[in-house]
Amino acid sequence: MALDRTPTPRLEADTLDSLRSVMDRAVKRGNHTHELRVVLTRAAAEARDKAIPPEQLLIIMKDLWHSLPELRRTADSDRQNELLQELITRCIEHYYET
Repeated sequence: MALDRTPTPRLEADTLDSLRSVMDRAVKRGNHTHELRVVLTRAAAEARDKAIPPEQLLIIMKDLWHSLPELRRTADSDRQNELLQELITRCIEHYYET
């Protein structure tokens, strides 16, 4: 069986940067703000336009989240998990909005 080398569509670099910034601020504050909605709306629309499946979008979100340097500086792992769960829930909701 041959390996599929078809490139997977990716979110634009500025979208990824915006997501990373919003996530980083959420970890520092301990909560998500309205700015998350704005960035997730844009990311979800871009993912749909590029035919990025929701599962791939969630992988992108989790990879971004786990790459945040602030996570290593913050000791409250329970709150970090709550923030990640909220992020994933909102991401799914935005992806399926019509």
